[in-house]
Amino acid sequence: MSALVLSVASMIIAIQNHHAMKELVTANSWPYLQHDSSNVGNNGDAVVLLSVANAGVGPALIEKFTVSYQGAPIKDTADLLRHCCVKDAGDLQTLRGHLITGSMNGRAIAAKDSANFLKMQKPDQEPLLKWWDALDRARRSVSTAVCYRSVLGDRWITTSDDFRPRQVDSCDALSGPAFAE
Repeated sequence: MSALVLSVASMIIAIQNHHAMKELVTANSWPYLQHDSSNVGNNGDAVVLLSVANAGVGPALIEKFTVSYQGAPIKDTADLLRHCCVKDAGDLQTLRGHLITGSMNGRAIAAKDSANFLKMQKPDQEPLLKWWDALDRARRSVSTAVCYRSVLGDRWITTSDDFRPRQVDSCDALSGPAFAE
């Protein structure tokens, strides 16, 4: 009888140890994506910068990234610029030539790293300066959301409007069109 009690106790301890180890592995590989909007670069230069940073301890694989401007879904960079900054197609092409853009969907972001999806250095000439000012004002009305996966397959959603990550079963839980570069 004592051998049976000892065996059952050993099984209970093993199961509890398994759960504790699983939680430890999860905690040591959890990514946490934060959304950033700024008009100052790392070295203090004037730059409009929209980015996502991984403040977690594990890598994040972005499965879906969405952007909205003043609540309206945005499909790509040109769509954002038409909503906020320029109306003329020629002006749009000129402005796009002075932007650095990056694709976010399918991108991996290492722990403590970041990825820009839009960047523009402040120009010193018109009409670019006017458009930079418009983009700088508009960035405050840009909302982003991202669904990402950890190395363990857990999926999370964070938004620029709510810093708390929400665990989801599928990235289909993130509504709106995926933002294209």
